[in-house]
Amino acid sequence: MKHTKTQSMNDLLQKIELVRNRMNHLSSHTTLSSSEILSLSAQLDKLLNEYEWKQKNQK
Repeated sequence: MKHTKTQSMNDLLQKIELVRNRMNHLSSHTTLSSSEILSLSAQLDKLLNEYEWKQKNQK
């Protein structure tokens, strides 16, 4: 079970990095208030909140 939790956290971290990198790349080509940036920002917030929740409740 511990391996599954670790794998789940690793998968979540990979998703966070992917969205963060997309947002950073896109921000150099468009305004920060574009709908694409705002959508990625909301997605990143959701992923970060999920990660934090899992970190707190993993113990």
